[in-house]
Amino acid sequence: MGNLANALQQLRAERREAQSHLEKLDQAIAVIESLNGTGTPQKANQPTRVISAPVRVISQASRRKMALAQQARWARAKEASQPVVVGSAKTTGSAPAKRTMSASARRKIAAAQRLRWARARKESQSALMGVAKTTVPSPVKRTVSPAARRRISAFQKARWAKVKAQQKKAA
Repeated sequence: MGNLANALQQLRAERREAQSHLEKLDQAIAVIESLNGTGTPQKANQPTRVISAPVRVISQASRRKMALAQQARWARAKEASQPVVVGSAKTTGSAPAKRTMSASARRKIAAAQRLRWARARKESQSALMGVAKTTVPSPVKRTVSPAARRRISAFQKARWAKVKAQQKKAA
């Protein structure tokens, strides 16, 4: 046990010497730094900090301005996401005004849709009854007679002849 106590006392003494040596080194470094102007002296027994970038200090007024600007941005974004009110004469923002149909146009569309549904119901009922589907005759395709074609061709030839004559006369 005596040997352990002696060993412990020797280790503690060496640690004290090392600490005093470290403090002397820190003091020497601090003096050289202050002479060199490279920075402020570090406190003893504190690890040196690696500084990557200076800390930005923002004033309270600047932070308030930034907060107000961010609130305004969010308000604009929220306003833009709101649906456009129908019937308002003037809308703000980049959204185009919503178009509205007149009452007569809506009535016409509704009547046409009712007609389509009535036709569909009639066809489905006739299919259920086993009645053959009645086809509406398609309109006859209109054609131009050969005599009318000759007249049109003669007219176009005369027209182009007149245009060419005017171009020659102008040149």
